[in-house]
Amino acid sequence: MKKPLWLVVWLLVIELLVILLLVPGDWTDRAIKQESKLVDANLGSHTRYWIEDKAESWYQSTMIDSGFYEGVYYTLIPTEEQRLNSRGMEKMGLWWFQWAEGRIEALGNIVYQFYTRMALLLAWAPYMAILFLPAMYDGMMTWRIKRTNFDYASPVIHRYGVRFIGYLLLGLGIAFFAPIALNPIIIPIVMMACCVLVGIAMGNLQKRV
Repeated sequence: MKKPLWLVVWLLVIELLVILLLVPGDWTDRAIKQESKLVDANLGSHTRYWIEDKAESWYQSTMIDSGFYEGVYYTLIPTEEQRLNSRGMEKMGLWWFQWAEGRIEALGNIVYQFYTRMALLLAWAPYMAILFLPAMYDGMMTWRIKRTNFDYASPVIHRYGVRFIGYLLLGLGIAFFAPIALNPIIIPIVMMACCVLVGIAMGNLQKRV
């Protein structure tokens, strides 16, 4: 699992670098608006308002109130007063400042989009618990039954069940940063698949007397 984990980490780093360096800031903004429409169409306006309110609250506390956004902005872009005080160099580096401003906007949009998806995951969590707990119970009961008879507990099924859970979760993590509009149904589908795999993996734990 170590090599796939490192591969996913590198893919995530490359994805973030591509977004920050190449993707226009308004691209992610359009994706956020399109995704908001998908949430409204599939889950209703009440859920959409709740997700947006939660995401804005997290964004405000971590990016604005913490001073992070302002700190990054004024580290890369001088104030108007600083430019005027640089006699003879007022217009130097304007292209850089415009590019940096666009990258800062892209960073803000990435963080906000990530928060909206985390809020969507949180909204689905209670419903996923309804499936996760029975899957855990079924897997545990299957494992106990196999301890008392000659049913075969497959280590291969157990190993690949755990691996697929990891792949699904890591893939979902990468998707959370993707600057595209994701259908909100993707999250419950992935989580339901994980719940089923948890039950299968637990039911094939190695027998212990």
